[in-house]
Parts: sequence; C-alpha cells; structure tokens
Amino acid sequence: MMVVVALAACTGGSGAPAALVSPTATASSSPSPVVTGGTGGWSINCRLPVTWSVQDGQTITSKAGFLSFPDRSLAEDPTAPAHSSFYDRAFSKWLPTWRVAVSPDGKRYAYTEGNAYQGTNGKVHVVDVATGADRVIYSGNAVYSVVDFNADGIYLTFAAPEGAPRGLFLESPSGGTPRTIVDTTMVAPAVGGGAAWGLDFNAADPSPAPGGLEGPRNEVLRYDLRNGAATSWFYRPGADVGVIGFDSAGDPFVSAAITDPNGQSTFELWLVKSPTSAMKLPADPAAWLRLAAVDGYGVWFDGGSYGPLGQVWLYQQGQLAMVAHLPLNSLAVAGGCIPY
Repeated sequence: MMVVVALAACTGGSGAPAALVSPTATASSSPSPVVTGGTGGWSINCRLPVTWSVQDGQTITSKAGFLSFPDRSLAEDPTAPAHSSFYDRAFSKWLPTWRVAVSPDGKRYAYTEGNAYQGTNGKVHVVDVATGADRVIYSGNAVYSVVDFNADGIYLTFAAPEGAPRGLFLESPSGGTPRTIVDTTMVAPAVGGGAAWGLDFNAADPSPAPGGLEGPRNEVLRYDLRNGAATSWFYRPGADVGVIGFDSAGDPFVSAAITDPNGQSTFELWLVKSPTSAMKLPADPAAWLRLAAVDGYGVWFDGGSYGPLGQVWLYQQGQLAMVAHLPLNSLAVAGGCIPY
C-alpha cells in the first residue's frame, strides 16, 4: 500500500529532502475500510477503555467505561470520576488527563495551570497516581502545555493565546527551570520516535490551503532532541498538515486536510516511514481521525472533537479498519485495549 513519492528540496529544514506527496498519488490496491464495525479479519479479544458524553436538555454528563471486543458491548464504569480522560492500567484508575501526560510506568501524570490569553502566571504540576499527592514543580510567568511525559522528563510548549503552540522545553519531574530544546520558531510540537516534530510552510506550494488564523502548514519537520537541528520529513502540497501521533516503531502519523474552492474539506491519513517514504492509509475522506492509543493490537483512532462521532478505528499490519460505530456523542478511546 506504498505510494510513489518524488524527492524535492524543501524549505524550513536541513538534511535529506522530505517525502514529497503528489496531490494525485493513490494507494495501491488493498482492502477497503470496514464501515459497519467489522474487525478487519483480526482476532480482537479485549476491553477498550472509552469515554463519551450524554446530553439531557442543556446538561452534558461525561461517562467512562469499557467497550468489549469482539461483541462490541459497552459497559459504564460507575467508579470513574467526572471528566476522566485516560485509564491507567498500572493502577486501575481513571485519570483526568490525556495519555501523553502520563509517565511511561503509569505512576505519575502532569498537568498545567495558567491562561495565556489573560496573561496569568503558569504552573506545572506532577501528581502521584497511587497517593494523589500533587506537587507544583514549576511556577512562573510562562504558561505551558504538556506535550509528552516520557523517560527524559516532561516536554512542554508555550500555551498560545491564539493559534498554534510554539517552542519545546524539557522539565525535570523533580522541578526546576524548563530547558529550551527548540525556540519559538517550532510550531505545534510533538515528541515521539526519539525526536521532536513540528510544522512549517513550504513556499514552493503552487496552491496553498487556506490554513485558518496563521495560514497553512504543509510540511513536517523532524528535530534532533540533542541540538534542535531540523530536517524536512514530509511535504504535502495544497494541504494543511498535523502530526497526530506515532506507531510502535516511532514513525509519525500525519493528517492532511485538503480544502476545495467551495470550502469543503477532505482528509488524508499518512504514515511517514522516512523522508523518502510515506504510506497513505485508506481512511474515510470525510473523517478527521485522532490517534488515541498504541498497544499490542495496533494503533487505535477515534473521531476526536471534529471527526466522525461514535467511531473507533484500528490500524494493524498496514490496514486501517473501523471496528466499532456506536450512537454516542464524543466517543473517545482512553487507553490501550486490555486483554481478557
């Protein structure tokens, strides 16, 4: 299912040229996504933690529970606190944060305070999952958002009053002043595969996407975490792109929004293996997907805040299939699937 790519020199980085994706490139023949909740021919026997919302008049209530496979039955967990976002298997606890803000061993999670728009001071907290002890490890003028909590520490970015977050900083879980990895020239940072990733605009684009408040970003840059050096990695003319997560090998999944002259958008999903190799997945062009979890079954996606409601997708062995479609608002995968 590899597409033909052409090499081209790209702006905004150094090193090898990025994978230049032709707007007319198509995937080779492969099974189409299952659209009624199949399993792609895979054996899935596990409980997938999920969250959703229920609206009664003007009241919206958040729920959490488990979606069982293969029968796709849904059971609410009445012990889940309100606003749960991630199920921490290490402690069998629901946490009020995304998976990227949880340490690899599940023992701690990070969250931030402050309002960049109002100019309030910022804080970074670390919470012990077992005890609930909450420590402030940073307090100062800068307002941050958590990018990733991994073995290196807590990667942060400046929270933006408007537009995309910028810059990448590393904070020790024990506290101190965050260390600059890349300055504010870095846009919408992500961390994975032993590197950092940000977005850029390649001015060679003959027909740029609208791009909203800040203009389009049609290129993905890979940054060296040691020295901040950038290499152009993926370029999609006519698109507005974003790094939405990584597979088990650390390769980035990239979303690409294509807007026609009437303002209607379609979406592409790419797995980028190297600066010269990118695979377009056979995703629904009407579906903006959010990468939610990676486990032994593969990579789990949902519709996020803007995508198809109630859908759960699984990527495995080069195939992407919808594995569940429930009549629920804001259905979100909240962690890896737990085998029986």
